[in-house]
Amino acid sequence: MSSAEGMPPRNKLGVVGGMGSVAAASVFRILVDMQDAVSDQDYIEVFLHNNSRVPDRTESIVGDGESPLPEIKRSVEVCNAFGADYVILACMTSHFFIEELQHGSRAQIIDGIFETASFVARTMPQTRRVGLLASTGLLQCGLFQEAFRRFEIESIVFDAEEQKHYFMDPIYEPWGIKAGHTTGKPKDRFLSAVGRYGDLGADAVIGGCSEIPLVLAEGEAELPVINSIDCLCRAAIDRCLATTPAVGTGA
Repeated sequence: MSSAEGMPPRNKLGVVGGMGSVAAASVFRILVDMQDAVSDQDYIEVFLHNNSRVPDRTESIVGDGESPLPEIKRSVEVCNAFGADYVILACMTSHFFIEELQHGSRAQIIDGIFETASFVARTMPQTRRVGLLASTGLLQCGLFQEAFRRFEIESIVFDAEEQKHYFMDPIYEPWGIKAGHTTGKPKDRFLSAVGRYGDLGADAVIGGCSEIPLVLAEGEAELPVINSIDCLCRAAIDRCLATTPAVGTGA
């Protein structure tokens, strides 16, 4: 009898990656590192679709870029076809499309933005203001702001010039994270961004992008930095290890 036989059924997880690929690999590593496993069979079953064909999310939301929805939807369908019970999107900006993606998906798509706000409210009850370190597209659609507002936590965002300097440049410039650079200039900019949010009155900073954990390690900034991807992965693991099956909401 194989070691998996006789084990209680567990929910399976689909991960939609490729936004970017370095971040997707990091998300899988986070999922592995977070689990208290002592054997191969203790880990949850994960399907990772690294869809490098997904167009840029921010360009679609704030500009006239090609919509990423069809490609992200294709990845969700791949996860469903492989039997995923839950799906996570390894890109916080892509959460803008969750409602549309959930239609037709048997697997539940976990809302990492809500999970982040819930985690802060539950574990950091003294937090009254958070600085949002996230893409321009995600900030402009207000998903983080609305999620934190539900928990009576104020969100602080940079003005356009500071947003470009502290976030968009270290992500998209040739010396930035999308090009595979996770030390030096990108790290310095993110550390400076956290300090700037402290000047603006934030009690903590939300790392609202899957690429931030590639650069900022826990405890090295002057304010607490809560990475949304960590909150999302933790919620996914909890759901997959639960004894109750997932109940899909798709058509």
